[in-house]
Formats: sequence, C-alpha cells, structure tokens
Amino acid sequence: MKEKVFYLNGEFVPESAAKVSVLDSGFNAGDGVYDVTRTFAHRPFKLREHTQRLFRSLCYTRIDCGMSLEEMEAATAQVLERNLALLKENDDYALWQVVSRGVRSSMGNRVIGPATVAIYCVNVNFREFARHYIEGVPVVIPSTRRIPPQCLESKAKVTNKMNHVIAGFEAHQVDPRAIPLMLDIDGNISESSAHNFFLVIDGALCTPTNRNILDGITRSTISSLAAELGIPVVEANFTPYDVYNAAEAFLASTSPTILPIRTLNSVKIGKQVPGPLTLRLIKAWKREPISWPKP
Repeated sequence: MKEKVFYLNGEFVPESAAKVSVLDSGFNAGDGVYDVTRTFAHRPFKLREHTQRLFRSLCYTRIDCGMSLEEMEAATAQVLERNLALLKENDDYALWQVVSRGVRSSMGNRVIGPATVAIYCVNVNFREFARHYIEGVPVVIPSTRRIPPQCLESKAKVTNKMNHVIAGFEAHQVDPRAIPLMLDIDGNISESSAHNFFLVIDGALCTPTNRNILDGITRSTISSLAAELGIPVVEANFTPYDVYNAAEAFLASTSPTILPIRTLNSVKIGKQVPGPLTLRLIKAWKREPISWPKP
C-alpha cells in the first residue's frame, strides 16, 4: 500500500479518490467544524475527548453529521488502523475529523444533501517545531483580535480560520518564524492561531479563562499534570504586561504538546528557555502514560 486511506461519507477510499464538491458549504462558506488529535507511539491521544468536543461543535452549529459519537470514534480508529503500515517507527499521525453542513443547490443557496464527513490522517511535521523545544518560539501580538464570543463562540472548533490566518500573516511580517499571540477585544491575552497559552507568575501556572479561547484537550491535560505536581493553576485575565514580567511562558496544543516561548514582541521572557516549571511539565508528560488509554 502506497496511498493513504481516507474515510469520506461512509466509505473508505484512497486519498486520490477522496473528493468533495465545489458546491460543498464547507468549501464555499467555511460552514463546518473539525477536530484534530494525534498519535503518540502510533496510539491515539484522548480520541474520545476530541470526538466529544467535535460533537459539541456540531451541536452549537446545528449540523447533523448522521453518525453517533461512537460511530465517529470507531471510524477514526479504523482510519488510523488502515494507515499504520505507512507510518515509520519514529513518526506519528495527526488524525482529522472534518464535517461540513453539506452540498448546496446549484439553483440557490440552500443545502440539499446530508453533511459531508471526512476523516483522514497526515504525518505530524516534527521538523516544523523541533527547534522550538530548545530555542523557544518567538511570539508576536498582531493587530487582529480574536473574534469575541458575542459574535462566534470560541469553544466551537469551526473550519473558518481566516481570523487566525490573518493574525499569522501579521506575525510573519515581523518574524518569519513567529507565532501570533492574539488578544481579545478588551486587550486580554487569548490564544495563538493554533495553541493555548500559559505563563508562570510567582510559581503559579497561569492561563487565560476559557471565555474567549478554544478549550484545549492538551490545555486541560497540562492543568491536571500541574495539579499532580503540586503546582497551583490560575485561570484569569492577563495582559501583555503580565507576559513581559512572567518568569516563563509556553504554548500548548496537541501536535507539539508544549512549546516554550523565547520572546514576546522581541522582548525576552524569563531567564532561561525552557524555564524550570516548563521543563517539569515536559518531563511529567513524557513520564506519565497519558498519551494513550491504559490496557
């Protein structure tokens, strides 16, 4: 087998045959939701929790995917199983679940078909962020703000990512390697274009409240690990001032897990990268079998 297998609308098909109509509402209106987990040592990370979040997004957007949560989870596991033969020993997959509202009529704007459901895997691009573990990542605050929950609920993982894409372009104009750290409309730290954010203040692990962020599965896991290590966790509003004065800071998301931050707007954060508390969490993540279900 040389080609990956995708799930598309009830069938397992080769990647080259996984095609979606140009009339699909996900393509022409960004009308869809998605979720992404990954494998660690070829085993899926908290697949149930990610699938549950997908279904919360479906509920919010009023999209009926035509599957139960258990069926979606099982289909995702099958996609992984069918593609494991293509995976090298030290590589891992990101597992995508994508659902759009369906195909629109060519005679109008009405969706006429069932939801489009796609499940597929792509290789985790470790080279993209490997250097950040040692050097730390530069982050830049763009002028583009996170869409407020009064306009679109931040907890829903929707396919329309233009807000984050524009923020990314603005950060790259400052530094091609930079990641944007977005503010909400009140000037509080929100999240990056693809990560949750943590900072360390007076020995406490601090993170923005979930009012205007995607409530990450990795974010929740890190908070639980911190509690096990006796590290206090504080959820509150934080501003750039707090970040400049923080002892350390890092980004968190499923694929890279924990990315130490080196600078904010070219200002160095803390005395060392990664910081000591960040290192404790990285070591705890590696030590504990949290990346897959226990037998």
